[in-house]
Amino acid sequence: MTSNTFVTNVEHESAIKHVTGRAIYTDDISEPRNLLHAAIGFSPVSKGIIERIDFSEVLNSDGVVDIITEKDIEGQNDVGPIFKGDKIFTSKKIEYHGQPIFAVIASSTKLARQALLKVKLKIKKQTPIITIEDAIKKKSFVLKSKTIKRGKSSSAIANSKHRLSGKLECGGQDHFYLEGQISMTIPQEDNNFLIYSSTQHPSETQQIVAKVLNQKFNSINVKVRRIGGGFGGKETQSFLFAAISSIAAKKLNRPVKLRIDRDDDMIMTGKRHQFIFDYEVGWREHCFKWR
Repeated sequence: MTSNTFVTNVEHESAIKHVTGRAIYTDDISEPRNLLHAAIGFSPVSKGIIERIDFSEVLNSDGVVDIITEKDIEGQNDVGPIFKGDKIFTSKKIEYHGQPIFAVIASSTKLARQALLKVKLKIKKQTPIITIEDAIKKKSFVLKSKTIKRGKSSSAIANSKHRLSGKLECGGQDHFYLEGQISMTIPQEDNNFLIYSSTQHPSETQQIVAKVLNQKFNSINVKVRRIGGGFGGKETQSFLFAAISSIAAKKLNRPVKLRIDRDDDMIMTGKRHQFIFDYEVGWREHCFKWR
């Protein structure tokens, strides 16, 4: 059998720009006048209760314009796209290491990052659940358990001549995308906002930010420079940063950019979690029919 099909290599439309460094990303866009910069202060512990926060030294730092917290959120304090529970800021309960507590708004990213280190947090530490095994023992589940069943597997395995069981572990993974997490929100007329977001889901970004700001969806316009090279890691995790830059931009009525370092990004955002598989199978000698 012969084929007249010819295979032709097709060049990606942005390939030359990517490999030569000429590609324009969100952080390369010309910055508007009066732009402010944000930095996030997050929890240094994995679990606990915030008893006191002192921002006095932060506010007195060079270049600092303001601090935004949970109190500045006019709408929902949640960026969970499917299941609720992804808070933007917390003011009391710490549920994971790296959970955002506040954001500093300053005249430069450097000054904002330097200022947030001066915050004085008093947190009553609690014992966190670290491993999957501990979570199972304590019945601490993110969602309700589900069972997918077909036939009578338990009795079939019990009556099998051959049986095999064991455990398989799969470590966590982080999407090392080409462009880091970044968002720049620019106030427009009629209380509208233009957001340049490094996201793989601009329409969901629009809806999430609108709910956070307690506004109509059509008042939020989201633009994305480059979607490729995200590997799925910025489909939902980018919402947090778009929300924070937008909260600050609305409060101060000035453009705000929030650029996250790679290490802080990996600390604050959840990705593919570790899995543990306990399996058991059974089979008979002549369970297959060959044709």
